[in-house]
Formats: sequence, structure tokens, C-alpha cells
Amino acid sequence: MTEPAYNVGAYSLAEAGRLLGVPPATIRRWLFGYSYDHHGPRTQQLPLWRPQYGVDQDEPLLGFRDLIEARIVRQFRSRGIGLPTIRECLRLAREWVSDDHPFSTRRFKTDGKRIFFQQRDGLDAKFLLDLRLRQFLFREIVAPSFVDLDWDAETASRWWLLPDKKTIVLDPTRSFGQPIVAENGVPTARLAQAVAAEGSVSRVAQLFELKPAVVRDALTFEHRGVDKLAA
Repeated sequence: MTEPAYNVGAYSLAEAGRLLGVPPATIRRWLFGYSYDHHGPRTQQLPLWRPQYGVDQDEPLLGFRDLIEARIVRQFRSRGIGLPTIRECLRLAREWVSDDHPFSTRRFKTDGKRIFFQQRDGLDAKFLLDLRLRQFLFREIVAPSFVDLDWDAETASRWWLLPDKKTIVLDPTRSFGQPIVAENGVPTARLAQAVAAEGSVSRVAQLFELKPAVVRDALTFEHRGVDKLAA
């Protein structure tokens, strides 16, 4: 069994699929490759990038940066950008950034339709390079990206899971990157289980020394699509 690594985060395919809204089988294809035959010899498609835990895993795990890379790939796929284009953009970006996970670096920007790369030095710093069209565009015309991510140095370090709130977070340095309450590190799954057992958000908030609103935020994350939360 693959052992989770400190500061890397650890997500099964099922967990990653839930966080990203992508079938686990699709994530497996992106990160671990696949083969197929269609009226000809069998064709092998390589992974889009090398996962943080490697490709030779007994039980496949994603690291936090794998998760962020897959999140960007999902965004592009939803806009109709094909995997060959994404694969080529990743190859170029890896060369320029010198990082195996370029989409989770601070230098990467996107407007959701095109893929941009922020130049590092001199005049080029005012421009973004469209990796698909090889064009330069002013940074100011590109909508801010990754507003729900925090950054340490040059790479993504935390993902805030509820829009406009900093209560529920993925942080690879805490609880192996599982969804937790930022304030005290309690897993959201544990809070959801406690509410189910106690039947009261207020009671669970007292037990874990949290505000009821934070417990409700945890439930919102854990039960997405459920209209009615515990009272």
C-alpha cells in the first residue's frame, strides 16, 4: 500500500473525484495513463504528468499539487479543450517553469478558455503568454484566477473549499490534506458524523469549541446538494 507523505497530502481516486466533481476513472486516466485499441494496434497514452507518489502504486494516491493540476485540467476540459492540447501545454510549461507540476505554480494564469504563462523577468513580466496560440496579452485583461488558493513561495499551498469563506480548507501540511476546519483542524467528516449522532449543530459546536456557523460550513461541504442541514 502506498504510504502518505508528510506535507504532500494524500487523496484516493474516489476522494479526488469527489473534490473535483470528476469520475475517479477519468482522474486515473489523466494521472496514470491508459491504453486502447480502435481498428488497429493497441495504443498507449502516457500520464499527463508524473503523480507526486509516482505511477507504480498499489493503491493510487494523489498529492495536493496533483489535485490542483487535475482541477485545472478539469476546467479546460469543461471548456472543450482537448487532451492533446493540454498535454502539449503541460510539456511547454514544464520546460519554462522547470517544475513537473506547472499548473500549480504562481506563474501560471488562466482565463478558463486559454492557457497563459507569466514571464519572470524584465518587460515580459507585464505580459501573459498564451500557450495555445503563442500570443502575448496584457495581464490586466485576464480575470484573476485561483482566488480560493493560498500560495507559499511559488506553489499552491492551501485550497479554501467554500466560496468567499476561509473556514474549510485543504492544507497538505495538516491531516494529510484532508478537508478540515481551518480554525482547529477538526476533519469535516468527523463533524458531520457528530451532528448525525447528536442531532444538533449547536451541541456539536459546544463539544468542539466552534461557532455553530463553522459547523454548518462543514456540513455544507460534506453534504453538497443536500437542501436541509441539521438544526
